[in-house]
Amino acid sequence: MHIKNTKVVCTLGPASNSVTEITKLVQAGMNVARLNFSHGDYKSHQELIKNIHIVEKNTGKRIGILQDLQGPKIRLGDLPAEGVILKKGDTFILTSNKSAPSSHLPIQFKPFTSGLKKNDMILFNDGLVENEVLQIIDKENVKCLVKCGGLVRAHAGVHLPGITQNIETITAKDKQDLVFGLKNNVDYVALSFVKSAQDIKNLRKLIQKQKKSTKIIAKIELKLAVNNLEEIIKTVDGAMVARGDLGIDIPAEQVPIVQKRIIALCNKYAKPVITATEVLLSMVTNPRATRAEISDAANAVYDRTDAIMLSNESAVGKFPSQATATLSRVAGTVEKELRKYSELENNFFIHSREVANPHCSNACDLAEETDADYLVIYTSDGYTARELSRHRPHTPIITICEHEETARELTLVWGLNNIFAQVLKKENKIEQIVQILKKNKIVKKGNKVVILANSSKKEKIISNITI
Repeated sequence: MHIKNTKVVCTLGPASNSVTEITKLVQAGMNVARLNFSHGDYKSHQELIKNIHIVEKNTGKRIGILQDLQGPKIRLGDLPAEGVILKKGDTFILTSNKSAPSSHLPIQFKPFTSGLKKNDMILFNDGLVENEVLQIIDKENVKCLVKCGGLVRAHAGVHLPGITQNIETITAKDKQDLVFGLKNNVDYVALSFVKSAQDIKNLRKLIQKQKKSTKIIAKIELKLAVNNLEEIIKTVDGAMVARGDLGIDIPAEQVPIVQKRIIALCNKYAKPVITATEVLLSMVTNPRATRAEISDAANAVYDRTDAIMLSNESAVGKFPSQATATLSRVAGTVEKELRKYSELENNFFIHSREVANPHCSNACDLAEETDADYLVIYTSDGYTARELSRHRPHTPIITICEHEETARELTLVWGLNNIFAQVLKKENKIEQIVQILKKNKIVKKGNKVVILANSSKKEKIISNITI
């Protein structure tokens, strides 16, 4: 596995739910496991969490857990196992009536006709199957014409124009799933179909009601979220560029531009950001990614994403660990080249220092100027570590934090690969930090180390020492 600073998030599913397969993913470079609550039941998710912790114990590596809430995702109902082929020119009835004939196509959303009108387009499978509304028959039935056909399977996603923005972001199912996730100590909760900063505040209240402080990831997949982007990023703990639904709600050619905006704003405010959807899609069935997919992943690394996420590739694909290893190689290679060639550096950071923590900026500069072997940060709640990471220093970062909970949260943050959870005494912190480095055989005699920590007076101190 290539050494990398960009983290890899893997969605776990039937192809990767065993201890053996999860171990392979970790060995290939997985840092965070995503549990997709659009699929599976509590029993299967409980089993996944148990297996993740077994792998952590066996490998000695932390695996962050991201609970992805379904949100108001509109899906088709039950269909034959082989799916249904819709051919161009065919007509069919889309229905929310559970007693409708089997020849009708079921949808799991009662008020789906609300706001629909003749000639509207209804999309299945992330927009791959297009259907035109011919007639609103009644509140439960709509006659459609297939404009662009394809295979649709049970519970495929449905995009209805203007519907998602008019319904509550946090559903009753999400609230139940959230309680389950918090009881099982997930490290992050991803909120789907975020529209505004208020959605984040509403979820935060639900989390606090359970006496938790679990971090929130906002999935940016609606035009409304793009319109409110900076306020959302300021309010949330991290973001996900959810390109599947985003590419339906806005023109597909705008998605790469929005992706860069999301990553840049997250970098500006020191919030971890995940680039997701179809990154290595061909590896669901093929052992190698396409050149275009490799370029897509490489550009996300170049844009300074904190993490890249695999969905079907790791959940149901034939080559989950190979896909993970591919992302690890791409990330490691791009990061290495960025260190070699200054002309490849992203100019964003030149004008982003307005919100930067000056101590972190100075520590990074000192590490660069002295050609330090390591940058060491001591942080209580992870804030300073995230601020240090946002500068994307070339010097390897070692993080010491006070709580295991914080250490697990930092598994998603760029460059924080060596994380130790240990509370230090107020006096002589630098000496204690050096002892931790020696005890864990991180440093050797002659290494140059830049340390950023609080003094006994709670002032930031930067030390430049040689072991």
